[in-house]
Amino acid sequence: MFLENLLVVVGAIIVIVLLWIIAGIKHFKYLKKELNDQWGLIDEALRKRYDLIPNLIETIRKFTTSEEVLIERIIQDRQKVVKEPSDSKGIERISVEYDFTNDINELIELKTKLPDLSKDTNYLELQKEIDDLEKNILVKTDKYNEMVRYYNKHREIGFLKPITAISRFGMETIFEVEK
Repeated sequence: MFLENLLVVVGAIIVIVLLWIIAGIKHFKYLKKELNDQWGLIDEALRKRYDLIPNLIETIRKFTTSEEVLIERIIQDRQKVVKEPSDSKGIERISVEYDFTNDINELIELKTKLPDLSKDTNYLELQKEIDDLEKNILVKTDKYNEMVRYYNKHREIGFLKPITAISRFGMETIFEVEK
């Protein structure tokens, strides 16, 4: 009788532990999927921005030849960001995106040096499109970062910590862009 009760208790404990592990792993898989989906939205918006830059450069080239150094730097930075894998979220990607964003802002600010540029409808449309994309990227980045904080916070919860210690659910990096 004692042995049977002991086996039932041990069996119940094993089942509870297995259910806890399965539920924890499913929880983290769900969170990772949500993070990856949100990252995909950011990456899509970033790639749309990359695609607009050649048009912006060609439009600006019609109005000036004195900014060729800036234009070449932007072309090189664009090539760097386009080469980055779409699932790359590390420090390198953040650094490259930050530099590229600064270059784009510098390129857009040329309108102060070139008054005729600010009258060009093609330039104005491209600038509006880029501005809209920038706002969209910021909104999506904020949501992504909020999800990363939630995910990382769950990694530190006491009863979930053992699951993260024995599984592949590592810390995620916040993706900061210039505002």
